[in-house]
Amino acid sequence: MPLGVFAWEGGESRLASPDTGPMRTDGSVAGRGAPVLMAGALFNPRGISLFHHKFRFAGTQDRMEIAMPKRKHPLVALCLPAVIFFLSPLPSLAQDSPVSEAHELVPVVVTATRQEMRVSEALADVTVIDREEIERAGQETVIELLSRQPGVQTIQQGGSGTASSIYLRGANYNQTKVLIDGIEINSLDGSGSILRFVPLADVERIEILRGPASSLYGANTIGGVIQIITRRAQSGFRGDAFVGYGSHNTGRINASVSGGNEKWRFRAEGNHFETDGISARRDGINKDADKDFFRNTGGAAALSFLPAKGHEFGISYRNNRGVAHYDGGPQDWSKLTPSDGDYDYRERFDIGQWRIFARNRIMDSWESELSYAEAEDKRDDYNTWNVPTGGVTRTRTKNRQWTWQNNVDLPLGRALLAVEHLKQTTGPRTDPTAWEPVLYDRDPKFHNTSALAGWTANYGYHLWQLNIRRDRHSEFGGKTTFGMSYGHLLTETLRAHIGYGTAFRAPTIVDLYRPGWGGNPELKPEEAKNAEAGLTWEQGAHLISATYYHNRVKDLIIWQPAPYPYGRNENVGKALLEGVTLNWQSTFGAWRMNVGYDWLNAQNRSKDPVDGTGYERLGRRARDKATFGVNYVQGNLNAGIEQIIVGRRYDGNYKKNAADKEELGGFGLTNLTVGYALTPELRLEARLNNLFDKKYEMARYYSTHGFNAFIGLRYSPR
Repeated sequence: MPLGVFAWEGGESRLASPDTGPMRTDGSVAGRGAPVLMAGALFNPRGISLFHHKFRFAGTQDRMEIAMPKRKHPLVALCLPAVIFFLSPLPSLAQDSPVSEAHELVPVVVTATRQEMRVSEALADVTVIDREEIERAGQETVIELLSRQPGVQTIQQGGSGTASSIYLRGANYNQTKVLIDGIEINSLDGSGSILRFVPLADVERIEILRGPASSLYGANTIGGVIQIITRRAQSGFRGDAFVGYGSHNTGRINASVSGGNEKWRFRAEGNHFETDGISARRDGINKDADKDFFRNTGGAAALSFLPAKGHEFGISYRNNRGVAHYDGGPQDWSKLTPSDGDYDYRERFDIGQWRIFARNRIMDSWESELSYAEAEDKRDDYNTWNVPTGGVTRTRTKNRQWTWQNNVDLPLGRALLAVEHLKQTTGPRTDPTAWEPVLYDRDPKFHNTSALAGWTANYGYHLWQLNIRRDRHSEFGGKTTFGMSYGHLLTETLRAHIGYGTAFRAPTIVDLYRPGWGGNPELKPEEAKNAEAGLTWEQGAHLISATYYHNRVKDLIIWQPAPYPYGRNENVGKALLEGVTLNWQSTFGAWRMNVGYDWLNAQNRSKDPVDGTGYERLGRRARDKATFGVNYVQGNLNAGIEQIIVGRRYDGNYKKNAADKEELGGFGLTNLTVGYALTPELRLEARLNNLFDKKYEMARYYSTHGFNAFIGLRYSPR
């Protein structure tokens, strides 16, 4: 479909609801000839090396020769693949591509504007992972699935359930907002992203919005937004199930049932995952040398009432609980608690969310949604921080969120008007058994009220998106953010866009009021200013995108060692997050291909708090990352291979003094997937991870999985 057909123009491009899936539209692809020889890039962990190629087009006498430079600037890598494609004749796919049939599935995205629109028409840098891709990938966790996506890097300190971090465009994990069906689930978890406890069983799709988004979603969106949209009930009765087993005594089982009619719809789902795991520490002794067990059991339920067309009332609930074992630090980790491996470190978790909403079409041009939601994160961490013989650290985080959003169709484009209120509480305030009996200087809670407005439209060859938001925070006062993007259709298939926006991260209750962790009630928000530009080419089943971004972050909250007893958090940090994201997706008959490359320049512009020396790259972020995948889908069989290549990176934000650096080597992983439909409803699936048993590290001293396999059986009526 040409890029110039817009959802709000009506007609054949009218969007379906995300609840009912992607829309269908007429489309076909035709061209003069197909390239016989394509441009390529040889990736190595230290950079990208472009090499010399000759091109000849089938059915013609045309010949083109391009000598590409060996290196160096990332903008070369951004522009050349696009130029080559645009100069090439369009591929002839009308006869052999399944997407060139009368009906083509067109994915939609909500997170880019908080309103439904086609992915290809979004001016933001977005990725949508749909249910089909989730099942085909065969991943066990959301963290693993995200690690394969453009603009995303992840680390895990051991196996399943251990501390994990997600770096979206190089931003810290606490600078990226995580939503489930619009519910904010960011907590005060000091061990990384809560997504390590969220199973894939009930996920319909995952939307990744890369780049600052505070003008849409408020605080903690310097890197972007990751939104999980869960599966919803449909009319009729349907049940599905999955059971699987793999290496390290890993087992997974889940089942769901849904049904309903024109008035009532329901869905219920249950899931269980457990594994003996691997030892989190490479150098562990005693109990730190054993395998770290992980168990996660949960379920979800939803009920909707549709009294009339355009009106829906619903309630949903989901919960997961279990235990994650992990290992202590290195042998000299703490003077208080020597890591001799005599203690069984573990964390019990209980995370849940519930939501009630009313969605009403008040007028043909006005849709309103009012919702209330709660998200709670309960942790009991059994460690030796409290007493040398072991104790428990209890943490409770609860978010209460009210939202009223209005989508209004205008004579030109669509408007967004919304108000939100968020209240976060945590506890306990005191713990007599802890080394810091007074955990917080005051009641650990805050609230934030916000109002936002947006306008998305197109006129002729021009597209634009404007957003502004005002947040009023109980602890640091008001904050105004804005975002603006402009796109121009150069041809029916080629679009250019530019954007500029601001964002911030709010200091947490721990940052502000926990003395043992440097609490400082005078902290300001971290602030970011981001500019980006990109090109998108799309025709039929082919898409190429290239985006350059430049994000400057200031007032980073950094712990300072003196003159306070436990140190003090101060707004003294600065960082630069600059990069290029390239993505190519194509379908050739039964073959589906995707290639991605990220160049990231994540620099710490701060000074060492102890000796004042400078820093280099931000830790655990590779400068180069590349992904490659090929899937074959024909009849009852689908099979795929994927390659993930991650470059060298530092384990921490180390000084320029070479003696203080600890560099982690680059690595490449190869994974295989296969699925075979035994019947229309029953499918056998298998996955081989780290096929060549590569030894590598994501974090210094922590283990990673070697070769492992998983096989499962899926029942899913079509």
